[in-house]
Amino acid sequence: MTSPTRIRPRLTAPPAVERVESALPLSDAGERGLARISGGRPLEELVVLAMAAALVVSAAEDTSEPAVGVEGPTGPVVFSLDVTAQASIAELVRGVDSALRQAPAERDGAGPDLSEGLLVRSEQVEPAAPTGGRAAAAVEVTVTKAGPDGGRVISAAADGGRVERWFLDVLLRALAAAVAAFDDPQRPREELPGAAAEDLKTAVRFGSGHFQDAVARTTLTAPVLKTVRERPDDLAVVVGEESLTYAEMWGEAERIAAFLITLGVGPGDRVALFTGKSPHAVPAMLGTMLVRGVHVPLDVQSPPARLAEILADARCAAVLVAGDLAGRLPSVDAVPLVDLDTAVSASAALTLPAPPCPDDPAYLIYTSGSTGSPKGVEVSHGAIASHVRWKLDYYGLDSRTRTLQIPSLSFDSSMGDIFPTLSAGGCLVLADAVKLLPRQLAELVSRHRVTHMLVVPSLYRMLLPELSGVRESLQVITVAGEATTPDLVLRHHTDMKGIRLVNEYGPTENSVAATAFDQEADAGPVCPIGRPLPNTVVSVVGPDGRTLAPGFVGEIQLAGHGLANGYWNRPGQTAAAFVTDTKMPGGRRYRTGDLGWWRPDGILEFAGRTDGQAKVRGHRVELGEIESALSRISGVEAAVVVATSGSDGTASLMAFLTAEAGREPLVAEVVMEAAATLLPPAMVPARLESIPELPLLLSGKPDRRELTRRAAAVPASGTPSPNELGEGSADEWERAITKIFEEVLGGGVRVGLDDDFFLLGGHSLMAVTAITRIGEELGVLIDLGEFFTLATVRAIADLIRAEEGASPAGQVPAAQAVEDPDALLRLLTGFSKTDPDGRQVG
Repeated sequence: MTSPTRIRPRLTAPPAVERVESALPLSDAGERGLARISGGRPLEELVVLAMAAALVVSAAEDTSEPAVGVEGPTGPVVFSLDVTAQASIAELVRGVDSALRQAPAERDGAGPDLSEGLLVRSEQVEPAAPTGGRAAAAVEVTVTKAGPDGGRVISAAADGGRVERWFLDVLLRALAAAVAAFDDPQRPREELPGAAAEDLKTAVRFGSGHFQDAVARTTLTAPVLKTVRERPDDLAVVVGEESLTYAEMWGEAERIAAFLITLGVGPGDRVALFTGKSPHAVPAMLGTMLVRGVHVPLDVQSPPARLAEILADARCAAVLVAGDLAGRLPSVDAVPLVDLDTAVSASAALTLPAPPCPDDPAYLIYTSGSTGSPKGVEVSHGAIASHVRWKLDYYGLDSRTRTLQIPSLSFDSSMGDIFPTLSAGGCLVLADAVKLLPRQLAELVSRHRVTHMLVVPSLYRMLLPELSGVRESLQVITVAGEATTPDLVLRHHTDMKGIRLVNEYGPTENSVAATAFDQEADAGPVCPIGRPLPNTVVSVVGPDGRTLAPGFVGEIQLAGHGLANGYWNRPGQTAAAFVTDTKMPGGRRYRTGDLGWWRPDGILEFAGRTDGQAKVRGHRVELGEIESALSRISGVEAAVVVATSGSDGTASLMAFLTAEAGREPLVAEVVMEAAATLLPPAMVPARLESIPELPLLLSGKPDRRELTRRAAAVPASGTPSPNELGEGSADEWERAITKIFEEVLGGGVRVGLDDDFFLLGGHSLMAVTAITRIGEELGVLIDLGEFFTLATVRAIADLIRAEEGASPAGQVPAAQAVEDPDALLRLLTGFSKTDPDGRQVG
């Protein structure tokens, strides 16, 4: 039996218990539209109303095949129709009529489940049997009989726990507009209005009402140079025990620029930076820009194969490498590898070229690619400078600003930390979140009196307990990169009172951010992504590119001063994503692939994706690229990757694999280790499952919805855990560590003594949680580097037992006790996300 299209919740406040209602008199045009096709006959009229409802549900829920319930003479039925396959109103009517006739009717009181769908009824068509015993539909639309004045009314009632009155008003106006357009049966379907004209005007105003035409005709380097001249002795960059003043930072940048000139690097050339959080990283960026080059930041956590792909694609003129990372970078023919210390120590006697122009490209950041290869997003100075100007104002940055810079330098969000802070004359404290535990990040906040920081919500969830004790200097916490959840917002306002919590949203293709929202404690049942920045126009559109009404879900598209130039050396992908639109500022709009809808107050809500992308720990990943990599592994015939969300909103990936015919069965550990040599950590699936064959749709494509359902229901599997074995099979250390592992991994995972934490779906943030739990519950402090290397219950228990006098009864060895005064110092050094064999983890 067909299920009705799910009506997504449209809530801006805590859900109501009672049902909500709305009504709208049918206009004269609506009466004529109904009569023109139905001839006034009740059943034909119900068909016309069902067609209008299908069109509205299609627009509201972003589906080309809406399924709608209809209360017919024999009870409720659900029909489904591909509205895009119908060329005219007349064909739509015939399609709906045919679908209704073929839909199975209610039998023995067991009708379709309408609790999440929409039901259409008419007072002129009485059902054969009462339906009061059945659960109400999520939204019920009724057309009344003619009243005393001859007029008729369209009314709607809905579950107050799902939608609010304003949304019913928009739905009814859209239905009325559709019916009024039925006056000509031969009218093309594309000409039918998607909503009432007043609602479409409102949506346009929401997206463009804040836009400012003034362009930031400056660069990233110009405001930094102004700070250098005005405050040369102020601290600019701090990394560990090392620091640079503004004069020292700029001096290093000039020497790096001079060295690059000796290599022949000039305007438009690309220079890769493989620096990690080195104190010379920011001078390397600036030095590249001073020769009007384009800096290409590389993620130090990426495997060599992916780094080689990026270097080959970017065709870099040079690679600046921090000395301790040189051994991890693959060699590329004809590309000089430059030790950063050597460049910093070079002479700056050469005359530098003229400074960059606003139209010059500033950086090339690589993101996951749907075709199986990473693609570079090229952003100009002027585009990112417009973001810098907004951030200075919105956050109130000045020379007292101290920013804890956490994201990887290969993320564009790092640009949103670095250059606004330096333009304001503030200080950057570079921190490597891969190497530092939450307590250590909090210690940096306290030591450097940090005022601002940007983190992904999943990391902020772990940081909050530590930050609450060092909150005195903090002014603003920004969360970005993945969805924020209401419980995290509530925790922030409980533990961090008086400190702003800002949610930023935006793709790399729009220079860091497109919208922003100050999350208040009572923001509502979901966390909106905010209003457009003044440099951005936001549109929510349907598949045909037309504007959608508030409350209707569609693709978020962006235009304005922040748009990237496009994808480096990929004209086809650039043309597909950056669509020409002469009505938009800049003449283009970017198709984000994200879904969203406008609230009635002009704030944007995020509603998922239109394609095969996911956000994993702040990384935007293309599922197609992961599938392509997995399919290259020996023995794998086909792979489909799906994303699921945990209870805290954190996304994780699961891969379903089929084995090549005649080959040995796939071994998850072997496939996982092979994947880690091809993909960066965030793109390695947390779980793998080998299945005989992939479920397919009628089109022959994989049924991703079915696989997503399976992923949510299937826990990761390991060898039998000590909890399932005899009492004597594991000691108390192993039992306690096993329990912690299983609770941290979640999803019903069973952990055996020798199961690798990371091969069961663990990642770096989970590892930090496990270490914290071991410290709190067992009184033992495990080194993060040791955890990555050992990664099994047995190995970690052996490490603890190896300490003289260690026992589960609490006789914690002094060298490992939490109170150990040298513990923090030891933890601050020697971390690695790579085990001794070079395996990438976390």
